[in-house]
Amino acid sequence: MAILLMALLLLVVGCRNGADVIEEPAQVVVTEVYTVIGEEIVITRVIELTPTPTPPPTALPIENLGPVTLDIGFERETLPAIDPQQSISQDGIDLIENLFVGLTRYNHRTNLIEPALAESWEVSDNGRVWTFHLRDDIFWVRPGARQPNGLYNVQPVRAVTAADVVFAIQRACNSKPFTPDAFILFIIRGCEHANTTPNATATDLERIGVVALNDTTVQFTLTKPAAHFLTLTSLWFTRPLPPEFVIALGDEWQSRRWQTNTETPFLTSGPYFPLNTDLQALQLNPLWPLPRQGNVELVNIYYAKGDNSAYDLWQARQLDIIEAANLNIDFAEERIATRLQIVPEQTVHYVGFNFDSGIFREPEVRRAFAAAINRERLVESLFDTQAVAMQHLTPPGVVASVPIQEVGVGYSPDYARQQLAASGFGGCQLIPPFTFQVSASDLSLQQAELIRRMWIDELGCIESQIIIEQVQFGVLLANTRRDGGAVRPDVWELAWAPFYPDANNWMGDLLHCEDSENRHNRPCSEVDDLIRQANGLLETAERTAVYRQVENRLFGDAGVMPLAPLYIRQRPQLVHTWVTLFAPAIFGGEQYDTYQIDMTIKNLERSR
Repeated sequence: MAILLMALLLLVVGCRNGADVIEEPAQVVVTEVYTVIGEEIVITRVIELTPTPTPPPTALPIENLGPVTLDIGFERETLPAIDPQQSISQDGIDLIENLFVGLTRYNHRTNLIEPALAESWEVSDNGRVWTFHLRDDIFWVRPGARQPNGLYNVQPVRAVTAADVVFAIQRACNSKPFTPDAFILFIIRGCEHANTTPNATATDLERIGVVALNDTTVQFTLTKPAAHFLTLTSLWFTRPLPPEFVIALGDEWQSRRWQTNTETPFLTSGPYFPLNTDLQALQLNPLWPLPRQGNVELVNIYYAKGDNSAYDLWQARQLDIIEAANLNIDFAEERIATRLQIVPEQTVHYVGFNFDSGIFREPEVRRAFAAAINRERLVESLFDTQAVAMQHLTPPGVVASVPIQEVGVGYSPDYARQQLAASGFGGCQLIPPFTFQVSASDLSLQQAELIRRMWIDELGCIESQIIIEQVQFGVLLANTRRDGGAVRPDVWELAWAPFYPDANNWMGDLLHCEDSENRHNRPCSEVDDLIRQANGLLETAERTAVYRQVENRLFGDAGVMPLAPLYIRQRPQLVHTWVTLFAPAIFGGEQYDTYQIDMTIKNLERSR
């Protein structure tokens, strides 16, 4: 592993008082942290200061601003893996997003898939053959000579070609090396066979439905029509790789010993390239041909230990953005609140209903128990501001998703009581005791107890009717399977973490009666035909319209209600004011070329 050497200067600064004056302390606490191969040396000193006036903006000439720089932190002790087909860490995925071009790119602002390496594509009439036409001006590059402005040139090695795409897809479908999310690509003909064959042969790989028709044309053949396939082409583990580079290094590529290999220089193809093998700095690729939404030329990456280290750096204005979910700070404090940005996540937490249950086989009962849950009160009690109530399934920030809160009943106590009265039970008094199974965590128990109290208050149930049973998470997954038999609970708590940011990952992969595990054992109906119809439409607006129908038929006032969506979590970030524009990644990697930094403000603030 590369040696990490970092000195962190932490300044305790007074709050601004007025527009042009800043109150500075009489002392500054300076902490210097050195980390060398896991050994950490910390030196803390107190230095007496003489107050000085705040320098005016004109004290920083434009020519001294330097390159537009984004300073970020990775809270880890080892370098992240950046093998596109193997990386699983968020830090690694962030780097892959910026170092390797994809066929397409997910726009975090518009929630649409946009061209990248592929400038255009078409789909056959049967929806199974996708043909992508590639640009010829995106290159595999390596660092070149340093320029007078401190930045580096790059040396183009060759263009990224269709053969590189084929190599990466075959590599992802092969079981060696192991790609964790390869099953998502099983929709490509022959991918599942190659992945489940212990020692796939060259012939097995060649039979995968991806072929280079020429250097700038690659064609995929799918097992069935799937509009969400376009979203899959934006994922990190589909990123092309140069075969000659990976094959030449062999196991070294996987073990990261390529960092010390000087005979085979590291090649990248994205909007940025690494300035060194310890991944502490990325520079904008000057040969990158696609339009940029941001202005960042240089990305500095600090490797910090623990949340507080990153927070100290952020307070000292050495980091521009940090994750703040695990910080024990007052988010309502003025300086924090004005720099707080809340980012919604895409994991949907829900209460599931067993259609085989003698109680919840009735749709009126499912609607009643779903509508009796006060989601707003639930998230306020459990997470304060760090969650958003959901009344339908697909979260925001997803291709073809319905806007939040536009569909679904949600919390409606009068409707809940009316539905229960219309059921075969007529009310909660005649419902026999039933099992509400949750995971073994304290949070799950607290949530279940809150929901049980809502069912008691809104539906007139009694506590002894609702038996909360805690089990290990693996047991919960096993018990709620469709074939779980007698151990299947009546109601359960689970969450759906997505594999790709497309509505089909919720509608199709979680709920379809045949295309999902169908843990609820919901019988097939017209809604399943609509789910498949939506995933056969190529226009996003048309897909969204059909998914709106699906969500309404599932979670509207006459909905089937296979589950009760509860909430999605949110993660807080602290963002300095000089970061004037960026769209945080809800799914996938951060896109540093979409960030805008005001270096005049940044340098001024740092000088204070």
